[in-house]
Amino acid sequence: MFAEGYIGIAGTIGVGKSTLTVELAKALNFEPILEEVDGNPYLEKFYGDMKGYGTMMQVWLLNHRFRQHREFVTRISLGRIRGVVQDRTIWEDTIFARMLNEHPDKIITDLDYNTYLDLFDNMVLRELVFPQILIYLDCQPETAIQRIGKRGRAMERSVPLEYLRMLKRNYDQFVTEMEQAGVRVLRIPWETFQPVSEVVRLVHEYSLKPSSFTKWVRPLRKTPETKPQQAKSHAAV
Repeated sequence: MFAEGYIGIAGTIGVGKSTLTVELAKALNFEPILEEVDGNPYLEKFYGDMKGYGTMMQVWLLNHRFRQHREFVTRISLGRIRGVVQDRTIWEDTIFARMLNEHPDKIITDLDYNTYLDLFDNMVLRELVFPQILIYLDCQPETAIQRIGKRGRAMERSVPLEYLRMLKRNYDQFVTEMEQAGVRVLRIPWETFQPVSEVVRLVHEYSLKPSSFTKWVRPLRKTPETKPQQAKSHAAV
């Protein structure tokens, strides 16, 4: 189901989600829901050793975002707040897990990826609450990496351009999947920042569009590789 008053902002690292989250929430008289970057104990370790910390990084993020998700959905349903604008929704967690699993270096193994998806199903798919609108800020990886260099997070400056290119491809796939599931997706070109007033106009326009939500199609599990059976030796008689 959808939660009226729940707006998600999606996009690659460095695109400008946090800034728009705050500005759009203020314009709509909603509450901004931001990622707790400073409170993530794995983030800095992850950028220094992706293979060593990739799985636990994703588990921590899923747990953190699930708690946020339940809290604000409850507050909206009880009428305690008008709505929220969230910087990266819980649905986007699968993007990073899938990308790290498909990485040539297998940053997340098939076994860990399947376990993560089972956890995601048990936590999230039992509470199918999708955003009223998912705003996708679309920009090229080259633009994103320039913005990362300007905003001052030292740990992110080591992110290679190829990582952002992989992330962009996975985001494009994710957005298409959400559209196919019937979620209202508002794609906004974000090579150049647009006035928040224009985003507000588009939000009101898209809110009137009919939705045809069917169901969330979960990512496919990886088939475990089976080791070839060793040939049995037969003693001569």
